[in-house]
Amino acid sequence: MAQMFNGLKKLYTEEKAFERQLSLFSICGIAGLITGYIALANQGYIEITSIQKIFFTILLIIFGLFFIGYETLFMHTRTIPDIGIDSFKIAIKKIPFIIFLVGIPVLITSLYTKYQYSAFCIEMFLSIPLTMLQAGFSYNYENNDYHLLFNKFKIKDIFFLLIKRLWIVIITYITTYFLIFIIFFIIGLISAFYYKGDINAMSMAISSQQVTIAKLSNYIASILYTYIISIGILVWDYELLKTYEREE
Repeated sequence: MAQMFNGLKKLYTEEKAFERQLSLFSICGIAGLITGYIALANQGYIEITSIQKIFFTILLIIFGLFFIGYETLFMHTRTIPDIGIDSFKIAIKKIPFIIFLVGIPVLITSLYTKYQYSAFCIEMFLSIPLTMLQAGFSYNYENNDYHLLFNKFKIKDIFFLLIKRLWIVIITYITTYFLIFIIFFIIGLISAFYYKGDINAMSMAISSQQVTIAKLSNYIASILYTYIISIGILVWDYELLKTYEREE
């Protein structure tokens, strides 16, 4: 667990960390807006056409390709990378691209079917062997190095990595909804000041804007979740690498 905190520290304290985090948040924000829009459509708040579904799915697939490359760059340098074309260049290499392809059906299933929880479980179990392939490649950017981690990992290592991956997801949800609570608590304080503490006026304003509030909270949650889970995955990747290096 200590290595995960070290990985988190690296993401926020090294050179150009703020600029790079801001860039990553912007990219994740776009992906979050798209997933939020699709979620609202699935909940019946808005309508979405087939053309929009195709377009948004393509954008999310592009984000997935970008993040696979970005993740690989992070595992190679152990520092947060710049946002750029290098992420896509790395992602189209054999091993990262195979991992990207495996993720596409999981993405589509989670977005457009009722089996999103099954897709989540499948992704959770696949994440360990797939990231091990990716991590082996990341050392020298050689496809033939994909097996490096498999030669050293023990059953107990894999089990603890699975638990830590699940922990990352749980912490992501807790952090996301805590931040949403803080945001709307602040909005509530501002509203109370604006309406001078008139509870009836505030209640009527909230009732008349229920759909807007639901949409806004959905978008904010999707953006925050996408960014926080991306950071969590990078931290987990760092833990995986350090687990391998500890076994050497």
